[in-house]
Amino acid sequence: MRLIRPADAPSRRWSIVLALAMLVVGLSAIVLMAALPDSRVGAAALGIAAALGIGVGAAWLMRAMSAGPRRGAGDDLARLLAPAFDDSYVLILSPRLPAVPNDLAALLVGPAGVRALIARRWRGRYRVRGRGWEYDTKSFRGWIPCRTNPSFDADTVAEAVAHWARSAADEHGLPIAPAVAFPRSFSVIVLEEPDAEVVTSENAPWWAQRIGRVQRMDAARVARFVQAVMDAAEAGSMRAGEPAPNRA
Repeated sequence: MRLIRPADAPSRRWSIVLALAMLVVGLSAIVLMAALPDSRVGAAALGIAAALGIGVGAAWLMRAMSAGPRRGAGDDLARLLAPAFDDSYVLILSPRLPAVPNDLAALLVGPAGVRALIARRWRGRYRVRGRGWEYDTKSFRGWIPCRTNPSFDADTVAEAVAHWARSAADEHGLPIAPAVAFPRSFSVIVLEEPDAEVVTSENAPWWAQRIGRVQRMDAARVARFVQAVMDAAEAGSMRAGEPAPNRA
């Protein structure tokens, strides 16, 4: 399976640069306060600028230094799906598409069509019946409904991707389906005839074989769609001042 990892957030380096720039502004204001002649108005304005620059810059710097790479879910998905698919499939991690929720963890594109994947790292034991999700409390309460419904979330994401494909990529009738992925082994999912596609650390090979039985997209269409996604991701990166996506 081929892996493409677009930039899914402003780079840590860029965040640090912005934080340092704000600190420089604050320190520069302090230097100007010392250099200028006695002026209450000027000193007050420079004092405010210094306080804002140093305060905001320090906060941004601490935030940037403490934030680790936001690749956990993407790496988990790559490890889960890579052994199950051959090179005719492409996994695009965290593609940032216009009007598509950030809940989109990856797009799996290949002969079987497109799968819009959302990822959940829930700990514990869960059960899905049809479109209903429940959590095993392991107490007298037994199974209780989950606070959120991954099936509905996946549907929303897939519909947004399909709308983007029709309007921006000129892809009408794109074979796209939602899928919910639980890539970590600490998520135990009991599948009781779910309506949505659910991928876990246990059933990934079976799921790959099942969806691969139907061929919906040829290689040329796969390539066109992947290129459209990458173009959109790169355009979004340029607007946000991010580095260009890394392609593997």
